[in-house]
Amino acid sequence: MKKNNNNILIWLVAFIIKCLMQIIGRTVRVKVIKGRDILEELQKNPRPVIFSFWHNRIFYASYFLYRHVFKKGLNLTVLISQSKDGEWIAKIVHMWGGNTVRGSTTRGGLNALKKLCGKIMKEKSAAVTTPDGPKGPVYKFQAGTITLSQITQVPIIPVTFAAKKAWVFNSWDKFIVPKPFTKAYFSFGKPILIPREINVNDRENLCQNAEKAMMDLLEETEKLLYEG
Repeated sequence: MKKNNNNILIWLVAFIIKCLMQIIGRTVRVKVIKGRDILEELQKNPRPVIFSFWHNRIFYASYFLYRHVFKKGLNLTVLISQSKDGEWIAKIVHMWGGNTVRGSTTRGGLNALKKLCGKIMKEKSAAVTTPDGPKGPVYKFQAGTITLSQITQVPIIPVTFAAKKAWVFNSWDKFIVPKPFTKAYFSFGKPILIPREINVNDRENLCQNAEKAMMDLLEETEKLLYEG
């Protein structure tokens, strides 16, 4: 009985958060300022890619991809941790009709990677990862996304947004929720394709390069927003 009550509570929390994401998401005055060509190409010719955004951008970045990519015909599979918080996130993805793979760098990582590779290579799904999740350090690009691109030979596409007004939570990643009707800029970075043959040193350098690309994209997006 207790398990059933927990399941009902998780579903209810997920439903409420999904509604909030959609209400807030629809009111945000968003403009794609970088990589619009990447977005339009994916909308016209859906194909597997690995969308990668920082953990604190989950709330709005996932909604944007749902509305402007998934609903346009590109199937999405989201890598979600096996934590309790991951339960309601997974429920939201399923409510939107997406797929999930449960696992992270700390729990179930290898099995999750295998499943995600299968979704990309066999089912032609795009993937969504947060390379500094589930517990950080914030803005630290971990190797899982690099390995995923290496195995599947599918490019990583950095994604970010900046909002003029937002709630910032007191969490390890300073989780960000844009306020309704705020102005926001959304950006897609240049695709990053990882070579099939790499060594340990290469992997570390590739992580650093991807981390820099994502941070540069974020800083440029924030700068353009506040200067505009």
